[in-house]
Amino acid sequence: MTVSVGLVGSGPWARAFHAPVFAAGPETRLAGVWSPDPAHAAGVGAPVFASFERLLERCDAVVFAVPPDVQAVLAIEAARAGRAVLLEKPLALDVPSAEKAAAEIERAGVPSMLTLTSRFRPGVRAFLRECGRTSLYGGRACQLTDEFRDGTFAHSPWRERAGVLYNTGPHGLDLLDAALGTIKEVRSAGDGLLAVTCLHEGGAVSQLTLSGRIPGMGKRTIYELYGPHGELRLDLADLAGDHEPTRATLRAEFAEAVREWRPHAIDVHRGLHLQRLLAAIKTV
Repeated sequence: MTVSVGLVGSGPWARAFHAPVFAAGPETRLAGVWSPDPAHAAGVGAPVFASFERLLERCDAVVFAVPPDVQAVLAIEAARAGRAVLLEKPLALDVPSAEKAAAEIERAGVPSMLTLTSRFRPGVRAFLRECGRTSLYGGRACQLTDEFRDGTFAHSPWRERAGVLYNTGPHGLDLLDAALGTIKEVRSAGDGLLAVTCLHEGGAVSQLTLSGRIPGMGKRTIYELYGPHGELRLDLADLAGDHEPTRATLRAEFAEAVREWRPHAIDVHRGLHLQRLLAAIKTV
């Protein structure tokens, strides 16, 4: 069964990532796109639907590439229509909206998956397997970029409002949580450079440093974990050539979840967990 996918959104991420990923197949085909701006949607290179409801009629699953507050509302409509959903991070912009979306998706019984792209990278998965084979005291991670200063996200309204924490923070929190155990408490300090201390179940401690406005930084994402057997280190710059296998894995696993009609391990409830951590950081 080839899964028919409808794309919601026509911005840079929809064009650069979701559209080419799900048009490539063979597990999926891109049925079309819907966006509040039909003229902009025409640039995606797929059939344009006049309404969200019409798109739902013509697909098995819906892929979202819209602002989080829009996603949280439309995902509920998709779930109620019986469509599987591939959700962006963060799930929403506040916890109540994320809780409502998660509850409605659960109630509808549709498969869900979260686009935490790093978790589909072969090198990241190998790193997490190694973490699972050893004892770790904790670690640190940095996610530093200049993209909020003059790059891709400098003109994104929701990212400008929510900040780098809500854009890249979910990736860092998710990987530290997966590597060191469930994060049960967070403490934070800073503004231009945000430092988040995470306390994990089992006693591990970690720190995540975030900034999106450091001139000339480019993109630096590094994880360093420590234990009685030494250090485990992951630098995402070393994985620069893995775009195709990462995209293929994400597409194949989403299609499998839809065909077997089951949630993915990285599903809407993972998104809700991360949403609660984001809110705790923001309000500290």
